[in-house]
Amino acid sequence: MLNLSLNYPSVPREMEVFLEFCRHLPASQQYALLHPPYQPLDSQALATLGKWLHFTPGDHTITILPSANGGLAATLTGMRGKTEEIAVEPFTFPGFRQCAEMEGYRFRVIEADEEGMLPEKLAEALEKYPCKLVYLQPTIHNPTCAVMSLERRKAIVEVVRRFKDVHILEDDAYRFLHASPPPSFLALAPERTIHLYSLSKAFNPMLKSGYAIHPKNVLPEMGNIVRMQSSGASLLFLHFGLHLIESGLLQKIMEEKRAVAERSAEMWKDIFNGADYRTFPGSFHYWLACKDPGATVQKLLQQNIDISHGGMFSLTGDNQYVRVALGTCWDKQELPDALRRVAAEL
Repeated sequence: MLNLSLNYPSVPREMEVFLEFCRHLPASQQYALLHPPYQPLDSQALATLGKWLHFTPGDHTITILPSANGGLAATLTGMRGKTEEIAVEPFTFPGFRQCAEMEGYRFRVIEADEEGMLPEKLAEALEKYPCKLVYLQPTIHNPTCAVMSLERRKAIVEVVRRFKDVHILEDDAYRFLHASPPPSFLALAPERTIHLYSLSKAFNPMLKSGYAIHPKNVLPEMGNIVRMQSSGASLLFLHFGLHLIESGLLQKIMEEKRAVAERSAEMWKDIFNGADYRTFPGSFHYWLACKDPGATVQKLLQQNIDISHGGMFSLTGDNQYVRVALGTCWDKQELPDALRRVAAEL
């Protein structure tokens, strides 16, 4: 089965980098790093993270996470008593959707265009409904590949600041695939943003290391919730992730991944010439119009090709799409033939 549904962009060098790090661990640290990191980040780690993500650590609480999905679950648990509704775009990440539904939230679907959520429509919803949380994927949105311009981000910040106790939940999982992304909401509106950052996409899904960065007066029990839901993160992975950032290795791997995606895009253009699809330079996933996604997905499964049905991303019933992700298959010899089969079924 060729898996074109998972979207964890990966390159072979990742494991080599991890093994090299482990080989040079001092003996005194090897056992200690098998325990969860129950102590907060030290000043050097805070400085590293603040520089990398462009925020001032002293203004925030930083909660260590095992993953961004774990951060989503913990955030939604922590916000449950503060709001019953979440503003969200018509298409969204299924993991977020599932977490929110399990917590009993109602979705307030906000109209979007090619950049994402429309600020004026968000303002209308916040005026009319008891909605205190806005979920956004501003950079290479999953699944639509939309990227919010700086102007759009500023307009959304202006709207959110007009309403008391409204916060943005920023899930910027694919930001690393943008060569020069606009500033994050964490940078633009730090007092209104709960930002989730994980190394699972930027490096590899085996690296269970991430952070929730939130205003000090928001989610005060976040650390306890994370420990309750997941027993915390890995100290080994925490140290390794900081090593990747500090050494410059993560930046190099991110650049390598973008280069791989851009090369793959040339093959994609040849095969899907004339097809209706959206993507972004550097992205490993593609959002394609499809008249009958259910039948298409099933036909391709019979040919040992797995793609994602657009309905799993839709909050409006508009499901005339499929998503194809090359993250784990970009270097497979059988990929070009599989993509030709996908194109033939659209």
